[in-house]
Amino acid sequence: MLEHFKGEEVFVKKILEFKDQALNRQKIVLTKFLNPYHQSIVYSIIGKSDDLIVLEDGGLVNSEAKRLIIAPSFYQIEKADFEIALAKITYAKPFGKLGHRDILGALMSLGIKRELFGDIYEYNDDFYVAMDLKIYDYVKDNLTMIKKSKVKLSLSDEEIEIVHQYASKTFIISSFRLDKVVSSFYGLPRNKAVSYIRSGFVKVNHKEVEEISYLCNNSDVISLRRYGRVRFVDTKRRTKQDNYVVEGYFYK
Repeated sequence: MLEHFKGEEVFVKKILEFKDQALNRQKIVLTKFLNPYHQSIVYSIIGKSDDLIVLEDGGLVNSEAKRLIIAPSFYQIEKADFEIALAKITYAKPFGKLGHRDILGALMSLGIKRELFGDIYEYNDDFYVAMDLKIYDYVKDNLTMIKKSKVKLSLSDEEIEIVHQYASKTFIISSFRLDKVVSSFYGLPRNKAVSYIRSGFVKVNHKEVEEISYLCNNSDVISLRRYGRVRFVDTKRRTKQDNYVVEGYFYK
């Protein structure tokens, strides 16, 4: 099992322990918030079973980060079992507009581990954050200011659907190699792109990829630390010089 998930041995061992707890001790096991790549590992390890179920919830509709429940199949799982608080963050707009990175940075500055909260989404000029129910009171009491704006947290029972917005741009590239794509999409010298990849700053579909010759596939989501995320789209077109015409859909 471990050889199939190189670099994720610690995580795989943990999920195998969860599987044993659910299967042999008849326990309900609740994970922290997991990205889509780690979610896929859980499903691969648990597999299709008549004895176990795997259910997921991220607190928002179409969320990427989700908590998973692994449990004996005879359990009736309810939404409350995921222990997710959907926090609504309102702030004083006259002091400047806040962004996703501002909210993320403020939460991290409180010493909260990233696995304890999920997606951050702006809707109608307010922010919504799915978080572990156990940390909600702490965040509410301590997150009172972000930059120059006073902020207020409240529990929300709204059903908020995440709808991503993109800014698209067309690129001409000679290869689908990751170093070429990162260099072109982020406007970096190739040696800089290579350095970022080898340093583990680049993820493809939420998984760190340090191989510069990795070939990108259509609809791959590429992220570069501090530069944002972009979806790689192959237009299936070529130039007269036989280069590839691709598009980058940058997440706003």
